[in-house]
Amino acid sequence: MLDTHTIARALTAADLTDAQADAVRQAAEHGEHVTPERLRAELAALETRLIKWMVGIAITLAGILTAAGAAFFVALLRTLGTTS
Repeated sequence: MLDTHTIARALTAADLTDAQADAVRQAAEHGEHVTPERLRAELAALETRLIKWMVGIAITLAGILTAAGAAFFVALLRTLGTTS
Protein backbone atom coordinates (compact mmCIF):
# COMPACT_ATOMS: atom_id res chain seq x y z
CA MET A 1 0.00 0.00 0.00
CA LEU A 2 1.25 3.43 -0.96
CA ASP A 3 1.46 5.92 1.92
CA THR A 4 0.31 9.03 0.10
CA HIS A 5 0.37 11.17 3.23
CA THR A 6 4.10 10.52 3.65
CA ILE A 7 4.65 11.31 -0.02
CA ALA A 8 2.74 14.59 0.30
CA ARG A 9 4.79 15.57 3.36
CA ALA A 10 8.03 14.73 1.53
CA LEU A 11 6.98 16.79 -1.47
CA THR A 12 6.06 19.73 0.76
CA ALA A 13 9.43 19.42 2.48
CA ALA A 14 11.04 19.54 -0.98
CA ASP A 15 9.61 23.07 -1.46
CA LEU A 16 6.52 22.09 -3.42
CA THR A 17 3.44 24.04 -2.50
CA ASP A 18 0.67 22.29 -0.62
CA ALA A 19 -1.46 22.37 -3.79
CA GLN A 20 1.28 20.73 -5.85
CA ALA A 21 1.90 18.08 -3.23
CA ASP A 22 -1.84 17.43 -2.98
CA ALA A 23 -2.08 17.04 -6.77
CA VAL A 24 0.70 14.45 -6.73
CA ARG A 25 -0.95 12.66 -3.82
CA GLN A 26 -4.30 12.54 -5.61
CA ALA A 27 -2.70 11.23 -8.78
CA ALA A 28 -0.95 8.51 -6.77
CA GLU A 29 -4.20 7.54 -5.06
CA HIS A 30 -5.98 7.16 -8.37
CA GLY A 31 -3.19 5.14 -9.91
CA GLU A 32 -2.56 7.78 -12.55
CA HIS A 33 1.03 7.42 -13.61
CA VAL A 34 2.64 8.19 -16.90
CA THR A 35 4.57 5.42 -18.56
CA PRO A 36 7.10 6.20 -21.29
CA GLU A 37 4.82 4.47 -23.81
CA ARG A 38 1.80 6.55 -22.78
CA LEU A 39 3.86 9.74 -22.91
CA ARG A 40 5.17 8.88 -26.40
CA ALA A 41 1.64 8.14 -27.62
CA GLU A 42 0.29 11.41 -26.21
CA LEU A 43 3.17 13.40 -27.69
CA ALA A 44 2.67 11.73 -31.08
CA ALA A 45 -1.04 12.61 -31.00
CA LEU A 46 -0.19 16.20 -30.05
CA GLU A 47 2.36 16.39 -32.87
CA THR A 48 -0.25 15.17 -35.36
CA ARG A 49 -2.77 17.78 -34.20
CA LEU A 50 -0.16 20.54 -34.41
CA ILE A 51 0.85 19.52 -37.93
CA LYS A 52 -2.80 19.55 -39.02
CA TRP A 53 -3.22 23.05 -37.58
CA MET A 54 -0.05 24.28 -39.26
CA VAL A 55 -1.09 22.89 -42.66
CA GLY A 56 -4.54 24.42 -42.28
CA ILE A 57 -3.06 27.79 -41.38
CA ALA A 58 -0.63 27.62 -44.32
CA ILE A 59 -3.44 26.82 -46.76
CA THR A 60 -5.60 29.63 -45.37
CA LEU A 61 -2.72 32.09 -45.57
CA ALA A 62 -1.98 31.05 -49.16
CA GLY A 63 -5.63 31.65 -50.06
CA ILE A 64 -5.65 35.06 -48.43
CA LEU A 65 -2.44 36.10 -50.16
CA THR A 66 -3.71 34.83 -53.51
CA ALA A 67 -6.95 36.78 -53.13
CA ALA A 68 -5.07 39.92 -52.09
CA GLY A 69 -2.68 39.55 -55.00
CA ALA A 70 -5.53 39.10 -57.46
CA ALA A 71 -7.36 42.12 -56.05
CA PHE A 72 -4.19 44.21 -56.33
CA PHE A 73 -3.63 43.05 -59.92
CA VAL A 74 -7.22 43.89 -60.90
CA ALA A 75 -6.93 47.32 -59.25
CA LEU A 76 -3.63 47.92 -61.06
CA LEU A 77 -5.16 46.96 -64.42
CA ARG A 78 -8.12 49.26 -63.80
CA THR A 79 -5.78 52.10 -62.86
CA LEU A 80 -3.64 51.59 -65.94
CA GLY A 81 -6.73 51.26 -68.12
CA THR A 82 -8.19 54.59 -66.99
CA THR A 83 -5.00 56.60 -67.52
CA SER A 84 -4.51 55.47 -71.13
